[in-house]
Amino acid sequence: MDLNQTEQEPQQLLWRSNSQPESMVTVTLGRVMNTLLTARPKKLHDSISRLSPDDKTASLGSLDESLWFLYKYVRDAAEREEILDEVLVPMIEHSLKSKESKHGGQAMIILNWLFKDELLFQVLATNLANIIVRKDDRYITLGWCTLVRALLEYDTLTDQHLVTDGQIFTLGISVNS
Repeated sequence: MDLNQTEQEPQQLLWRSNSQPESMVTVTLGRVMNTLLTARPKKLHDSISRLSPDDKTASLGSLDESLWFLYKYVRDAAEREEILDEVLVPMIEHSLKSKESKHGGQAMIILNWLFKDELLFQVLATNLANIIVRKDDRYITLGWCTLVRALLEYDTLTDQHLVTDGQIFTLGISVNS
């Protein structure tokens, strides 16, 4: 009988795993965050500039699809008033790991893009502020400080370089002046 029970246990575990769609969403979100945070900043800007708020279908390319998945995930979480640690903690960790690197900045690009939506801005800013209270982790605290500082510097930097070659640039979207 013990053999029978051990044969059934893996089937039950597999069945439970399949019956929890949130685990699949978590895995997908992890892949999306990895794709976005390891993308080259120029490619990330280019993908963001191709996205249109009116276009609800995913564009071709994994970077575009990752951006749409992230947008939809954050929007859904905002509407359900869920905590966004699964989005913000990887950005915090990435900002800490890449603070000395020339190839960082992906988190700033993503956050500034998401901040264009007023609802998402409010929810992300609130969640970002609350992470420092909820997490008792020095690594997260240091990363949080690094990310917030980088957000402030990024905002100042983009304000300083808005007009270039007769065009106004805002997070990869150009408008002729």
